[in-house]
Amino acid sequence: MFSSILKLILRAVIFPCSNFDLLQNQMTSGIWTKSFLGLIVLSSAFALTSLVQAASGNFPGIPAILPLSLQNYFFWQSILMIPWLVLSWVVVILFARTALDLFRARPVSFRQLSVSLALSFYPFLFWLWIPHLLTAVFYLLGMSQKEWVDLLSRPGWFQTFYIAFIVLAMLSGWVSISVFMVKARWAKRRHSLLIAGLSYLLGCFLVLIFLR
Repeated sequence: MFSSILKLILRAVIFPCSNFDLLQNQMTSGIWTKSFLGLIVLSSAFALTSLVQAASGNFPGIPAILPLSLQNYFFWQSILMIPWLVLSWVVVILFARTALDLFRARPVSFRQLSVSLALSFYPFLFWLWIPHLLTAVFYLLGMSQKEWVDLLSRPGWFQTFYIAFIVLAMLSGWVSISVFMVKARWAKRRHSLLIAGLSYLLGCFLVLIFLR
C-alpha cells in the first residue's frame, strides 16, 4: 500500500499535467484513500524535517504570523503539520465547490473534487519540502542558524539552487491544478482557470502562513 502511495505521489509530481488522466484511470481503485494518505505522507515529511529543526535548537528566521513562540515554533510545526495540511485541503475543497456552484458548473462529486485538489497540490508540496529538507540536513550536520542564514543570503549557486525549488513548487502546482480544471470541463475554460487560480492561491496561503 505504501509503495502504491509513493508511486501516486511521484507520478503526480513528475507528470503534473496528467493528473486528470490519472484520476480517470483509477476511479475504482481506491484513489480517494490513496490521495488522502498521500497528503498524510507529504505532511509527515514536513513534520519530520520540522522535528529535526526543533531538535537543533534553532528558530524560524522568517517572522511567524501565527501566535506560536519562536523558540518552540518548529516543535509545534512538527506536531500540527498533519492536521494543518488536512484542514487546508478541506478548506480549499469547500472554496472550490462553492466557486463551481457560483458559476453554475456541472455537478461535481465531493470525491472527485477532493482527489483532484489533492493530486494537484502534490507537486507544490513535494518541491516545497526539498528546501525544508535541506535546512534540516544542514542543521543536523551542526550548522548554526547564523551560518545557514549567511549561506542562504549570499548570492551564488546555492541561493539560486534553493530559490529554484521554491519557484518550481509554485509553478508546478499552479500548472497542475489549472490543467486539471480545464481538462475536467466542470465549468467553462475561463471559469475553470479562475477557480483553479483562486483555489491554488488559497491553498498556498494556508500552507505558507504556517510553514517556516
